[in-house]
Amino acid sequence: MKVLLCVWITACVVTAVEASHQQTEIGSSNGLGMSIAHDETASGPAKSMQFKVTFRNLESADLTFIPGTLIFCGVTPSKTSLLKLNLTDEHEKQHRHLPYLGDGPPYQGFCGGRIEFYVVVLRGGESLTLPLDISKYVDLSDSRQYVGATFPAGKYSLQAELATESSDIPPNLKTKNVWTGRITSNSVPVQFTSEFMAPMDDYPR
Repeated sequence: MKVLLCVWITACVVTAVEASHQQTEIGSSNGLGMSIAHDETASGPAKSMQFKVTFRNLESADLTFIPGTLIFCGVTPSKTSLLKLNLTDEHEKQHRHLPYLGDGPPYQGFCGGRIEFYVVVLRGGESLTLPLDISKYVDLSDSRQYVGATFPAGKYSLQAELATESSDIPPNLKTKNVWTGRITSNSVPVQFTSEFMAPMDDYPR
């Protein structure tokens, strides 16, 4: 969250929209469970890049958390845009905390507009499943439009990660007791058929 938002937050007008829904978990933290799986309903040439993330409230009380955005400062928003991805290659090398980039390249490197967070409220035991597109995190186009880390084609292990600190919560949501903590999902295999890039490798949390 910090990589994309903290650089931009002073220029952003923040609002929030609430949602709720239903589904499964593996990783858990402070009452929130999260799992990732291939999206078997996806079709087309980009099917292998399509996943789904399921969040579950493991408590009996309501749980409020923020997994993404509805308006993202000129970048194409996603309800899972605040998740980061961890990739581990076949040689066990880790590429951690890759952030959501939106459409591109080219990618927008600054924010001069508005962010509207996607705020989810889950009742006790309730779950929500959202789509996650890996191609929004890395450059699969072989465009070479910017300098970045190059990743070879091959098999990787993929995890999703969500981290929210109290300092990340915008003022208008401070009274809603928003979930804080860090949660990492289960690992799933992903196959990249050609070389790909990211603006940087191993972002800080």
